[in-house]
Amino acid sequence: MKTMTIVASVLLYCGAAGSGVTGSAAGSMAAGSMARRHTCNPDGGAAVKAGSQDKASTLSNLVRSLGSSDPNARATAACQLGKMHAAAEPAIPSLIKLLADTTVVDFNGCDDQQNFGRHSGDPDDQETVGKVAAVALSQIGKAAIDPLIEALRAPEVAARANSAFALGLVHDERVVEPLVGALSDGDFHVRKMAAWSLGLAGDSRAVGPLAGALKDPEWQVRSNAAWSLGLKGDSSSVEPLVAALSDQNARVQSMAAWSLGLKGDNRAVEPLVAALGSQDEHVRSQAAWALGLKGDNRAVDGLMAALKDQSGHVRSQAAWALGLKGDQRAAQALADAMKDEDAHVRKQASWALGMIMMRGGDFSGLNIDTSQIKVRKK
Repeated sequence: MKTMTIVASVLLYCGAAGSGVTGSAAGSMAAGSMARRHTCNPDGGAAVKAGSQDKASTLSNLVRSLGSSDPNARATAACQLGKMHAAAEPAIPSLIKLLADTTVVDFNGCDDQQNFGRHSGDPDDQETVGKVAAVALSQIGKAAIDPLIEALRAPEVAARANSAFALGLVHDERVVEPLVGALSDGDFHVRKMAAWSLGLAGDSRAVGPLAGALKDPEWQVRSNAAWSLGLKGDSSSVEPLVAALSDQNARVQSMAAWSLGLKGDNRAVEPLVAALGSQDEHVRSQAAWALGLKGDNRAVDGLMAALKDQSGHVRSQAAWALGLKGDQRAAQALADAMKDEDAHVRKQASWALGMIMMRGGDFSGLNIDTSQIKVRKK
C-alpha cells in the first residue's frame, strides 16, 4: 500500500506539472514541458543508465580496436579515444602500449586530427600509429602524464620519442625535468622530440639544457633546440643562438636566425647581417626577416644589398624589413626594386616606400615615381 501511495503521488505531481495548473498559459506550458523532460520522465533513470552503458560499450570497442591487424583501424580508434578526453582514461594503458607502433598510416579517419608529424619538429616526419596514440594521450589529459613519463624509459625508441612528443602537448610543469633528461637519450629521435616539446613547455628551467642541445651531434636535435629557444629562451640564449648561425647545417642556421629575430637583443644584429651572405637562400631569407624585427638601423646597408639577391624570396623579405625600419637611406634602393622582375618583390617595395613616406620621408631629389607608391591610410 505504501508503494502504491508513492507512485500515485508521483503521478499526480507529473499530471499537475504537465497540465500547467499555475501561472500563465505560456508559463504553464513551458513548465509542463520542462517537467516532462527533466522531472517526470518515468524512464529517465533507465535512459541515463543506457547512455552510460553505451559509452562504456563504445570505450570497450575502441580499446579492442587498438589491437586490430589494420593499422588505420588502430589509428582511428586511438584518435576517437582522444576525442573522449577524460572519459577515455581507462584506455591509457592500451594507448601507452601503442606508442611503440611505428606503422606508417595514410590517416584520414579522425577529421581534424591529421598529419601530426608535420607539427612535431620535422616536416619530413611521417604519420605513424604511435604518433596518433601520443596525441590521443595528450588529449586525455592529466591522468596520462605519469604513464607518459614512465614511457620515456621504454625499451623501444619509438615509444620514448612519441612519449616525449605527447608530453609537449599536455602543458604541465611536471613534464619539464623528464624532458630535460630525455635530451640525453641515446637515440637522436628521442632527443629531437624532447627538444621540440621543451619549447612548448615554455619553462625557464629548459633554457640552459636547450642551449647545450645546440651542440648535439645530430642536426635535427640542434634545429629543434634553436626553435625552442626562440619560443622561450631569455637573453642568455642569444650568444648560443648567434653561434648556431655558423652551424654546419643550413636548417640549424635558418632556425637560429628565426629565433634571434624574436629576441629583443641587438647583439644579434651584426651576426644576422653577416648571415645575409650565407650560401643558402633560406638562411638569407630568414636573416632578412629577423633583421626587420630589430629596432637597429645598422642592418639597413645589408638589407639594401639583399634587394639584389638572386633569390626573389630574399629580395622580398629584405624589402619588407626595410619598410619596417622606415629609413630614408633605403628609399632609392626600394624604388629600384619596384622594377623587379618578381611581382611580390615589387609589391613589398611599394609597401616599404609607403611606410617611409608615412614617417615623413623626403623623396625630393630622388628618382622615385611617388604615384606608384601605395600609402596605407590611417
